[in-house]
Amino acid sequence: MNGVPNGKKGPKEPAKGRKVAKNGRISDVDKLENQDRLSIIIGVEQDEDTIVKVLKQAEKLCPLEIVVVVHGSHDRSLEHVLAYSASPVLRVFAYPYALGEDVWRAIGAREAAGDVWLFLGAEQIVAAQQLQLFVRSCYRGTDIALRQAHAFPASEKIGQDPVELAKCFLNNLLERSELGSSSMGDLPFAMTREAAASIGAHHLFVPAVAQAIALQKELRVTPVRTAKERVSAKAAKAEQARDSTSALTDLGDHLEALSLWQAQAKDK
Repeated sequence: MNGVPNGKKGPKEPAKGRKVAKNGRISDVDKLENQDRLSIIIGVEQDEDTIVKVLKQAEKLCPLEIVVVVHGSHDRSLEHVLAYSASPVLRVFAYPYALGEDVWRAIGAREAAGDVWLFLGAEQIVAAQQLQLFVRSCYRGTDIALRQAHAFPASEKIGQDPVELAKCFLNNLLERSELGSSSMGDLPFAMTREAAASIGAHHLFVPAVAQAIALQKELRVTPVRTAKERVSAKAAKAEQARDSTSALTDLGDHLEALSLWQAQAKDK
C-alpha cells in the first residue's frame, strides 16, 4: 500500500464533490459505487429513539450492506432493528451483553464484505450526504477518513478536556499535528479494507492504538469537514453521560497507544 510521509495531508475533497453534498444529493455514480463497495457498520446499544432514523440515512447511500451490531441493549433497540424491513441489505448481529465502547467495530469489520467501511454510532443521526463525504474520500485515495475536529474557540483551553488533549498529543507525537484532535475514536469515520489489513482489524476495538499504527505506517489519514449536526436535548444528555463514563477508558486507550509507540521506537 502506498503511503504519504507523516505531516503530509491526504487528498483534498474535489470541489465537485463538495457541491453535490451541499446541494443535499448523492450522485448516481456514488450510489452505484456504494452498491459494489460500501459496508456500513453500526453499533447499537440503548438507542431506541434514534436507530430507525440512522438506518434510513444509511440506506440512502445505497450500500452493499448494512451490518448492525446490537449489544447489551435493555430497551427496544433490537426490536426496532429487526422490525426495520425497508432494507434488504441489513445484517444483524445481536449480543445480550455489552461489548464495551468499541469492540463492536472489530466484530462488524470481521463480518463486512465491502472494501470500504463506514462506521456509525446509532445515537447520532448524520445526514446521508454528510456520510458520503467520508466514503467518497476513501474512493479517491484516502486510507482512513476521520471527522475533522471542530476548532476550539480562542478563549477555550484544550487542557480542560484531557481526552481531547490526549488525541492532539498522539497526533503531534506522530508528526500529524494538522489532524488536531481528529480521532478514530470519534464517529463517523471511514476506512478501506486494505488499511484495516495493514493495521490489523483486531486493533479496531482500541481506536487510539489503531490510529497510532496507521500513522506509524504512514497511511493516508485525512480529516473530512462536515456540517455540525443538530443534537436533541435528550441525545445531548445521553452523550454527556456516555462521555463521563468512557473518559477514563479513552485515556487508557491513549496510554496504550503511547506504550506501543515507545516500544517500537526502542526497536528502531
